[in-house]
Amino acid sequence: MIESKDFYNNIIVRFLMNEASKEDIGHLENWISMDSDNKKYFEQIRDMWNSIELEKELDSKMIENDLRRILEQTEQKEKSNEIGRSNTRVLHYNWILKVAAVFILGFAVSWFVFEGMNSIDNGQVAYNIIETPSGSNTTINLPDGSKIWLNADSRLRYPMKFSKDKREVFLDGEAFFEVAKDKSRQFLVKTSDITVKVFGTRFNVKSYPDENTVETTLVEGSISIINNSTNSKVAGKEIKMKANERIVLYKEQENITPNEIPQRKIENLPVRKAKLVLSKRIDTDRFTSWKDGQLIIKGEPMIKLAVKLERRYNVKIHFEDEEIKQYKFTGTIKNETIEQVMEAIKLASSVDYKIEEREIWIRKI
Repeated sequence: MIESKDFYNNIIVRFLMNEASKEDIGHLENWISMDSDNKKYFEQIRDMWNSIELEKELDSKMIENDLRRILEQTEQKEKSNEIGRSNTRVLHYNWILKVAAVFILGFAVSWFVFEGMNSIDNGQVAYNIIETPSGSNTTINLPDGSKIWLNADSRLRYPMKFSKDKREVFLDGEAFFEVAKDKSRQFLVKTSDITVKVFGTRFNVKSYPDENTVETTLVEGSISIINNSTNSKVAGKEIKMKANERIVLYKEQENITPNEIPQRKIENLPVRKAKLVLSKRIDTDRFTSWKDGQLIIKGEPMIKLAVKLERRYNVKIHFEDEEIKQYKFTGTIKNETIEQVMEAIKLASSVDYKIEEREIWIRKI
């Protein structure tokens, strides 16, 4: 069944407002993968949505006035044919803005507006909060000219306006940063475990709360890493990094009893103190290619690969045999569907799989 354009427009709006169901995301993924024009259309709307800036006073009257002004400008451009068009597709900026206006003025506020309004501290600093669900990623342009790629299942918080002496952002998940140089205001990336001090550069930070490591990969420029922990030997330690280097912080694990081990989310890990490990002269593409739509896999055990696939495709993977978790795989995933990826895994090893909606079961043959 071929769905109408409005069908996908409505799904895109629900997705941008973080209200899309798993079924919605499935429809959207399939639609985007069908045609490069569909992907371009979605990215244009997403970028336009993310570029809407709000002033300090976040009252509904101001939002209404701004939206009316944007709509009037858009309609004038449409009348004068100044909006770019193609023979096969017209990007409905006016339509999407009107839908946004309905949601905002109806108090079902979009995710970044809602979080910003509820993230004002005692110093009256207003924050934008961008969240990406599993199965998607996005790009963000910061007020200082810096650009950020936010990976799936991640969350970024940053001020609507940076202070005079520093530029500070807060990350849960994974992001790639291209930081604009500004000698008067240092750029800081803060996670629950580390702080990254930046001096104008390109780098990747991976800091998912449910993983036992925090990884920083430097592509270009210079940064330093500070461990935020207060209970380990590496607490407060600052390490400077050079291009093509990678630092992994192994988080401190609490003491556990043998009976608790089976219940741990990440299995077969020994109890250990926090430590930092620096690797030099690495292939940075292996750790940053996700922002270009690729996953480069080199000797990756299936238990770790499964986590990446779950985030990339918004699926849940189950293992019917424990042994499969340690199978290792090498390859590059580009535009393949999850079905194609699973077929490749099946051909490369003695496993079979079953897919039901967004869940996958893997077993030995």
